[in-house]
Amino acid sequence: MSQPASTASMIAAQGPVGALTARIDAGSPLGPVAGWSPVLVSTVRLMLSSKAEIVLFWGPELCALYNEAYVPTIGDKHPRALGRPAREGWAELWDDLEPLLRSVIEDGETVQAKDRPFYIERDGGQGERVWFDISYSPVFEADGSIGGVLCIVSETTRRVLAEQAIKADRARLWTLARDPFLIADMNGVWLAASPAWTEILGWSEQDLIGRTSEWMEHPDDLARTRGEMADLVQGMPTPRFENRFRGRDGSYRNFSWSAVPEGDLIYCVARDVTEQRAHARALAETEAALRQAQKMETLGQLTGGVAHDFNNLLQIVTGNLELLQRGLGKDRAKLRRAADNAMTGAERAALLTQRLLAFSRRQPLAPERIDPNRLVSGMSDLLGRTLGETIEVETIQSARVWPIEIDVNQMENALLNLAVNARDAMPQGGKLTIEVANTHIDADYAARDTEVSPGQYVLICVSDTGEGMDEEVLSHAIEPFFTTKDVGRGTGLGLSMVYGFIRQSGGHIRVYSESGHGTAVKIYLPRFYGPLPNNDIGTVDRCPPECRGDETVLVCEDDDKVRAYAVEVLRELGYRVIEAGNGAAALKVLDGAPQRIDLLFTDVILPGGMTGADIAREAQALRPGLRVLFATGYARNAIIHHGRLDPGVELLTKPFSYAELAAKVRTMLDRPEARQTAMG
Repeated sequence: MSQPASTASMIAAQGPVGALTARIDAGSPLGPVAGWSPVLVSTVRLMLSSKAEIVLFWGPELCALYNEAYVPTIGDKHPRALGRPAREGWAELWDDLEPLLRSVIEDGETVQAKDRPFYIERDGGQGERVWFDISYSPVFEADGSIGGVLCIVSETTRRVLAEQAIKADRARLWTLARDPFLIADMNGVWLAASPAWTEILGWSEQDLIGRTSEWMEHPDDLARTRGEMADLVQGMPTPRFENRFRGRDGSYRNFSWSAVPEGDLIYCVARDVTEQRAHARALAETEAALRQAQKMETLGQLTGGVAHDFNNLLQIVTGNLELLQRGLGKDRAKLRRAADNAMTGAERAALLTQRLLAFSRRQPLAPERIDPNRLVSGMSDLLGRTLGETIEVETIQSARVWPIEIDVNQMENALLNLAVNARDAMPQGGKLTIEVANTHIDADYAARDTEVSPGQYVLICVSDTGEGMDEEVLSHAIEPFFTTKDVGRGTGLGLSMVYGFIRQSGGHIRVYSESGHGTAVKIYLPRFYGPLPNNDIGTVDRCPPECRGDETVLVCEDDDKVRAYAVEVLRELGYRVIEAGNGAAALKVLDGAPQRIDLLFTDVILPGGMTGADIAREAQALRPGLRVLFATGYARNAIIHHGRLDPGVELLTKPFSYAELAAKVRTMLDRPEARQTAMG
């Protein structure tokens, strides 16, 4: 067989495209295979045996020869493009393709590109944009001339389109995401910022791009942020980091960051956690307030119980000391001094117990409606005398201040206690200011404090220019027995007594202080809705303790010594007295005694399951109109609810004195309705 026939047959044996290639004839500028140069033949055979997508453009006309793998790339251009000039088969992209091919032929160097875009018509004349990885290399003839260009290509259209779709999705996420995204260089200079930054902070993209974030960082966060940047430069990602940025309105927002370094860039996503951090702080404050309230309630129960027992003991001590004082003649001066000293100590103990009851919210209160301006102004002289000349006292009143309902005596004691504390905090002198104003506590404030309800309040603020308290001292300021004064100068019950009294009265108290900058105690008292009475100064007219000689008092008291004291005082005053040690005995007397009984004087807390209130109800059922006077050392729900005496209830608080018992009994028996009951 001749050589030309052998060359054509060898090419034809290399698959369907090889067979078509072997049949190229004089109709092609290349001519029949028999006339091809050895370099062209060997290159075509190499190309036909390859699995890569290859097209060879040969000769002056750059006629196209390609392999089977390349056929899908040109679609319906095959087979008419085989052996034909490239400008015919690739007419739609010839202006783009020819410069590439000519550059390889003229320069003799390979041209490479990744994802090189082309426009091609390969499916029924429909044009489309495609992408290829290309490598165009010159093919040299035996004489060193360049005979053509071998193009190894790989279509990447699907991948490029998929990546573009992903980038578009990312762009949409970048634009729509509520969490802000950021790209920065290794110096921290912002290169790209998502629109969320503008939405959150108010700064425009032009404000943010081209500089670091130091200009808007919180000063306290600068060092920590620079430390995180140093780690990122070293290739360590930031999984969780927080700092604060200043917005256009001047407020700071909290951001939680995740950032990763990649190449010369840092990719970041942040989350605005301002509200979460504020909520967490509010929750922590609420939990702390709840723990404090629980602690104070526990302390209150303990101190209230101690005060109850102590008051019964004090009643015995003070009562018998008073009887002793009354029985000592003027010639017993030494014994009288001893009794007087003992009584002074007992009275101080009684005051201490009263403060314990105030703190525990167990003291009986008798609230009156009053104008708070009048209450405060009425104390000016007393405060001036108490505080001394080195303390300036200023009272600031507000017009149309709302009335309040409060136990006036206890409120005056509370203000006096606060004034004395202020005086002690100003040893070199200073200024005490008491201000009265209307105010409103909203739901947001109330939500942060479990002890207060939203609504309208009257604010009484007592502030001084004294030494103030640091955070540690302030956190314990209202606890009982806590004091910063020297031993013997204070009991530590002044502020705790005020706290308990205000809380028992339905109010709210807040203490603000800073070391070296004074203290302000803000008292919030609920507004009273309604008119003030004609007499709003809390005065009570006392009747002289004179007994008519025909009145009977039933004394019901389980403590023998307390009962003995009360009985002795009443008999000394001229009353007929019947004794009972418990409720059952008192009711038996009332049911069976033939004589008239004018007054039942009973303890509130009694053994046997009956309270003084239970006895009073049954006693008045047996003897309608019977007057009842209660005695207690501890406020219980039997006759006191929400810190107030039940309507119509008369009460003596232990320890009571000879004069107090005499006056109270006489007052009750001298009422017109009491006389009618006694005569009925």
